[in-house]
Amino acid sequence: MDEKNLREIAALAKLTIKDDEIEGMLNDFSRIVSYVDEIKNMDTSAVEDDEIYQLTMQVLRPDISENTLNREALSKIAPSYENGYVVVPRVIET
Repeated sequence: MDEKNLREIAALAKLTIKDDEIEGMLNDFSRIVSYVDEIKNMDTSAVEDDEIYQLTMQVLRPDISENTLNREALSKIAPSYENGYVVVPRVIET
């Protein structure tokens, strides 16, 4: 990677690079590419294909309804209750 390529990439990303930042960014970019090369060369032969999917499964709790209110109990604690429904203030005026 040279300065010209770095400036082209920065322009595509709509980034402004100051002249005094070029050297540091070139060094950072080289370190990142080296790290990616290390990852690319890692031996993953011991990892099974389906092992990745087993690690990402989402465990959910069972959906069990507990401690529900019945209509009679609800009618006693609701501020306003009519015909089996809790009456609430109107939110949208017509």
